[in-house]
Amino acid sequence: MFEKMLYSGTVLYFRYAPPLTHLDEVSEDKLPNMPYNSAKAHERSVYYYWWLFLKENVEYIATCENDGQGSKSSLYEDFGDLRGDCFMDWWKGGGRLLFCEPPEEEITRYLSLPTKPIERDRVLLSVPVTGDLDRTMSELRKMLKPAFDHVRKKRLHRRDTTNSYSRARYPVFTKPVLTALHDRLMVFRARNERPSASLYELGEITGIVSRTTGDKHDADHRNRVRALVGRALNEAKALVHNVGEGRFPDTTPPRKN
Repeated sequence: MFEKMLYSGTVLYFRYAPPLTHLDEVSEDKLPNMPYNSAKAHERSVYYYWWLFLKENVEYIATCENDGQGSKSSLYEDFGDLRGDCFMDWWKGGGRLLFCEPPEEEITRYLSLPTKPIERDRVLLSVPVTGDLDRTMSELRKMLKPAFDHVRKKRLHRRDTTNSYSRARYPVFTKPVLTALHDRLMVFRARNERPSASLYELGEITGIVSRTTGDKHDADHRNRVRALVGRALNEAKALVHNVGEGRFPDTTPPRKN
């Protein structure tokens, strides 16, 4: 399902829910779950976390500090300087155009045989309008599905691993879970702020301990916390690395040189 939003009189379509403000009238059941308690409306979007994780990429920020020159210069051309703190300013300033779907091509009706070659990735059909409409639509679906599948298969080389098809400049890599993204970001930041802290201490700082059954004197509890934090930290590092390659959210471990 595609989410649509109206920006400056133009309807933009997104594969996942775009960031909202308190001015948007959207029913609660259509919004993604809160990534954490008291999260603001615009934070309930994978695109918000895309922005946050890219801000954690050291190479990208170094490129920003060097006016777009550096190892992430190509990505900088699209995402720009992310050293500011206001996500919605960046989003409204053009960030949204990186993730929206391009306009769909319109269906063309021919009243006579076309004299020019049919454009690439289009199908020319002759449909009788004297039969049953429902049956005709069913037959059209069967005939067109292989053609649609063929084109999608060709275009899905852009690392999009979701089950749906997106033609956005930066498609969401896989189905996002906002609570998991938030937890990984908190663990990643906690590690940067406390480089000498143990995994269990990071669990205390980020609230993972309080969400894990048992108490700190229980060895099994401590082991489970350390395992959870260690996995979250490894996935957070992968997310930060891969977002610098234009993929998010991708927890695939980076290749070792």
